[in-house]
Amino acid sequence: MIYVPIVTNKAIHKEKRSKFIGILHPVSTKEKADRFLKRCRKQHPKARHICWAYRFYANGNFQENSSDAGEPSGTAGKPILNNLLKKNIGNCILTVIRIFGGIKLGKKGLTQAYVTCTSLVLVNANLVQWIPKTNVYIHSPMQFYGQLSSLISSEDLEIQEDHSRDTIHWTIKVKDEEIGTFQKKISEITAGEGKVSIETRGETANHRRS
Repeated sequence: MIYVPIVTNKAIHKEKRSKFIGILHPVSTKEKADRFLKRCRKQHPKARHICWAYRFYANGNFQENSSDAGEPSGTAGKPILNNLLKKNIGNCILTVIRIFGGIKLGKKGLTQAYVTCTSLVLVNANLVQWIPKTNVYIHSPMQFYGQLSSLISSEDLEIQEDHSRDTIHWTIKVKDEEIGTFQKKISEITAGEGKVSIETRGETANHRRS
């Protein structure tokens, strides 16, 4: 079960005069993660290191990456990412901004500081359960409009995009686990004349994590 943040969450950890500012922020693409990092660098120009890790769903899988941002290899980026993996959190970027206090912590001390800061951010994060969904594209003769509309209504679904003219062209989000059944119903209603194509994506459900 995967959880995702719905708002930005922040925590601060101090270690031997160094200040670690952890920020968990929702993102769904690499471009959004890059924009958030750029904003962090602008807001904290005195930060010696801005380490990070992200996970987001794309093309049916979670894309993951991390950076030590100049800290000794393996002391920051991977510990941050490992905490996200351990707690099954995705569709987010977690940055830890370090304001150096003049005392070196050593590799072990650094790793512990980043782990502690990351944990503080995640413990109070506002998370919801994430349910993978698929964009389903329906193409069908217009004669089935009424029956297909009834199906959409009975399944508690919504038409995301409607490009219909002489024929039906709808985009609808369907839970991955229900795709097969939904496709079968479309085929039965249209006697095989309706065509369904899909593009894997993700969506958030309104089930909060306690």
